[in-house]
Amino acid sequence: MKRKVPAFLLLIATLLSALSLGHIALADDRYYTINDYTINVDVQADGSAQIEERITYRFSGSFNGVLRDVDYMLTDGMEDIKVLVAEGDSERELRLNSQRNLDDNAGSGTYNVVNDDEIAQFKVFEASKNEQKTFIYRYIFKNVVTKYNDVAEFNRKIVDSSWDVALNNIAINIRLPEGAQKEDLKVFGHGSLLGVSEIIDGRNVRFSVDRVSPGDMVETLVIFPTQLVPQSKRVIAEDALPRIMANEKKLAEEANKQREEARRQAEEYDRRQAAERSRRAALQRIGNVVGIILILSWFPLIIFLYIKFDKEPKATFQGKYYRELPGEYTPAEMSVLLSMGHVATRDITATLMDLVRKEQLLLTTKTYTKRGLFSSKEVEDYAVSINPQAPAIALKSHESFLIRWFIHTVGNGNYVILDEISDYAKTTSGARRFSSDYERWRKLATDEAAENNFFDKSSKKGQITGLVTSFACFGLGMALSSMLSGTGFILIIQAIILFIFSVRLNKRTAYGNEQYVMWQAFKNFLKEFSHMDKAEIPSIVIWEHYLVYAISLGVAKEVIRQLPLVFTDADMQNTHLTYMYGYRYNNFASFTDTFDRTIHSVDDAISRARAVAASTNSSSSGGGGGFSGGSSGGGGGRGGGGAF
Repeated sequence: MKRKVPAFLLLIATLLSALSLGHIALADDRYYTINDYTINVDVQADGSAQIEERITYRFSGSFNGVLRDVDYMLTDGMEDIKVLVAEGDSERELRLNSQRNLDDNAGSGTYNVVNDDEIAQFKVFEASKNEQKTFIYRYIFKNVVTKYNDVAEFNRKIVDSSWDVALNNIAINIRLPEGAQKEDLKVFGHGSLLGVSEIIDGRNVRFSVDRVSPGDMVETLVIFPTQLVPQSKRVIAEDALPRIMANEKKLAEEANKQREEARRQAEEYDRRQAAERSRRAALQRIGNVVGIILILSWFPLIIFLYIKFDKEPKATFQGKYYRELPGEYTPAEMSVLLSMGHVATRDITATLMDLVRKEQLLLTTKTYTKRGLFSSKEVEDYAVSINPQAPAIALKSHESFLIRWFIHTVGNGNYVILDEISDYAKTTSGARRFSSDYERWRKLATDEAAENNFFDKSSKKGQITGLVTSFACFGLGMALSSMLSGTGFILIIQAIILFIFSVRLNKRTAYGNEQYVMWQAFKNFLKEFSHMDKAEIPSIVIWEHYLVYAISLGVAKEVIRQLPLVFTDADMQNTHLTYMYGYRYNNFASFTDTFDRTIHSVDDAISRARAVAASTNSSSSGGGGGFSGGSSGGGGGRGGGGAF
């Protein structure tokens, strides 16, 4: 009988594949993206609007369908609802199954829609696997236009803020009834500062945004003559245009201040970079004394530097497999050894799992009140907490700092809820703090690894010798080239090669290289242990220790696939296990998924800050231009979507 793969092992594979940024990874290694989102709005003379949403998903893995929540607040409701799927040049309409129970599954090709608090919740059952598919939603917003004494407006948060994933290539096309000139219209966009609005002609306006992150929205405000909607029933007896324009001017000024500050920071950064480049250029011109001699001595110098400072000592261990841990140091320290002085984000995961194995941390569930924009709800989430009965063992500095980082800095000092880790990096300042703490953890890990005598410190001497000589060669080459000497070009090429070679000079000590070879053999063992005699395979408790190193070695997936072939369900009930005991995998699945989103938030926040600096200025006149922040008070915005 084929054994079931323990799901706690699958979560580790999820983390290792999910650390790539730009999509949402699910617990079973599925993910999807939304590559295009087009919204067509046709405003009618009675103040209603015919809406068509075309949402293009890219699915990786198997999915049962998609979700969509449409907020119809500040309208008189929705009607004429249809859901379709694009198939080439044609469209296939899906069948409405239920308007009472969202989860009533009638099979692929159907959908349910339930209204709750002025939100139409769609659940579309449409099986999809490793393909791109466009879902189409058509409906009418009744009385969505507001008509004042002097102007009429269409004002909606047309792209909602509750999507699970980033939305890409957003195009919003709004068509008005006939009867206006281009100069009679005004348009304003709010939300992402990277968006652009445009008046095409007297009937058509367009809003476009390259990317909207989860939690952000896009609001469109179109102002037009009242005679275009003579039958509109949403009427307010007010001269609204002065108020609207004053508010838009304020929002545009605030947005442009943010852009100016971003530009100022970008210019300051560029000035600092230019100064650094000038400093390096000055250093490269030093030492034009040795000139032509370096051309003749370059090859023996390279050979000398390689033999003396870069060639690894021969290891005594020659086996293909090593069945025990070669060293007692941590996974992060091992990564420093294997990658010549570097650690990666997956080493954080390995360190945290090792701290759970050492019984310093616990994974528990906690119920708390999660506050939303309009309501609160009780949710249960996993928490990483200090083990009050933790055995008194000595921890490395990077292990202790990791506990303080997540429990004390992000959490409340006793525990941290997983959702808090994700929220921590949603702001630009939080993302930068997270990045700063990561750099501090990385330095602690590399500094402590240096105490293990992994690397030959004399390599620094070789680096200095090679770098100084390369600067001398480059300076002489520049001087000779200015005098039109043919040797100048040769010397410059030699200097560049010598510079690159010298920077990379580094070799392990005899002990370090012995450990390196044994870790590589241990990695081979992890990849192929299921093919070996079971008598030679350590117990499941030992494998719990091995698995944390497998994460840092990048072979956790291979280990996961093999463990069910070697160990039984009864093995997983060993009371000496910690995170592997009884298939407690959901804790780690939730944690690793949250950790992935946190790393993504760090990169995305910094990227958005740079993009804002280059975005188009907001318009306060209504003639089109860049989006501003804030909101003009339009309806909608609470909806969203996803997949299941």
